[in-house]
Amino acid sequence: MTDIDLEKLRKLSKSCSDNKKTQEYVRDVCFKLRDLLKNYARDIKAVENTILEKYLGHTAAPKSFNTGQIPTKYINEVINKGNIRERLTLIMNFCMSGCYVILWAVENKKHFTKESISILQKRLYNLTGIQSIAKFNKYIKKCENSRCILPCKFVSLAADGSVAASRMTAFPIVDILREPRAKKISKYLVNIKDAYPKVSSRELEYIREDSNYIIKNNILPWISGLQYWEINEKNFYVRLMRQHKQMVVCGPSGNTDLDLSLFRLFDNFDINLAIFACISHLCNTPDHSPCEILLAALPYGLDDWTIEEDSFKYVNKKLRLYK
Repeated sequence: MTDIDLEKLRKLSKSCSDNKKTQEYVRDVCFKLRDLLKNYARDIKAVENTILEKYLGHTAAPKSFNTGQIPTKYINEVINKGNIRERLTLIMNFCMSGCYVILWAVENKKHFTKESISILQKRLYNLTGIQSIAKFNKYIKKCENSRCILPCKFVSLAADGSVAASRMTAFPIVDILREPRAKKISKYLVNIKDAYPKVSSRELEYIREDSNYIIKNNILPWISGLQYWEINEKNFYVRLMRQHKQMVVCGPSGNTDLDLSLFRLFDNFDINLAIFACISHLCNTPDHSPCEILLAALPYGLDDWTIEEDSFKYVNKKLRLYK
């Protein structure tokens, strides 16, 4: 295991978190998500707050995704004035659960750009052979009623790129990218003093009441990707990053793939601001390195970076353009 410069990583995350344009971008995506869910609730004749809680609340994500979670009663408050971590956590919760809502919007040709709707229609056809979104949704509803397991993330995963490729293994199953650690490493526990932005009262309430966790010695219950995963040094992507002296945390970022696939749906998509948002969210605890985020961003329009360029220098250079 190679030591990771956590101070350097968190410094870049802080720079992205403090960037005003990134904060505004994440806020505006949250506004768009709320409008989408309210319209969906009206269409299916459901209570708006119930729908917001279902798709943006902490129950939408696995319990291991506990960083930045808040009690559901604060969802609107966070959308309006929460910190960037809380807002990005709401967005990730939707990424984990919002497949039906996305399909509804595609069928109704609302809320998303024409280009993104076209991309999703082609993706659905490539995955299922069904061209009609209405027919596909009808099938999905039947499937849901019969408790069929729906791969919610299948509408968003990049068709080509590092995230999909990093999941592949040799035969028999060897050289996988990562696997859960056998035991926790104390230096990778998340100290409340290292969390940025500062942990909010809402987040603390969730930790105390929803997670039934008592903070001792300033250690948060958040499980970072660095803590959870042990990487395989023989994996293609790990070797590639090491060869080019890039920081390795967990390999190409699946969370970035999900975030960017959602950001891309809306008419305010900006690849650089989206990358800054992912670095803000994923490089503090940390879950990923900047290089792993940039690798995942390549299929979404990142076209002026290569793995031969230092990822920290690249991101800092871009940040200066967004002051």
